Amino acid sequence: MVAGIARNLIPAKRAFNKKKFIKKTGVKPFVKYVNQIHVMPTRFVVNDFDLQEVKDDSFKTKESRVELRKKVAAAFTTSYRNLPNPKEN
Repeated sequence: MVAGIARNLIPAKRAFNKKKFIKKTGVKPFVKYVNQIHVMPTRFVVNDFDLQEVKDDSFKTKESRVELRKKVAAAFTTSYRNLPNPKEN
C-alpha cells in the first residue's frame, strides 16, 4: 500500500492570516495498492506516520476508502503544518 500527496503543496507565506493558512495548507492525499516491481525508491520516503489502523478491508467499500483518505489527509496535514521554522534553526 502506498499513501502520498496527489498535488503539490502551496508554500505558506508570511502574509497569510490564520484562516488563509489553514485553507491553503490542506493536503489532497491518495492511497492505493502498487505492485512492488513498479515502485521506484526515492529520497522522499517518510516513515513518521502512525497508520496502524489501516487494514486490507479499508479498500472494500467506497465509504471506507473515503474514511481512509481522511485519516491520511489528517496525518499529512498536521505534519506539514507543524514543520519547524527554518529561520529559528
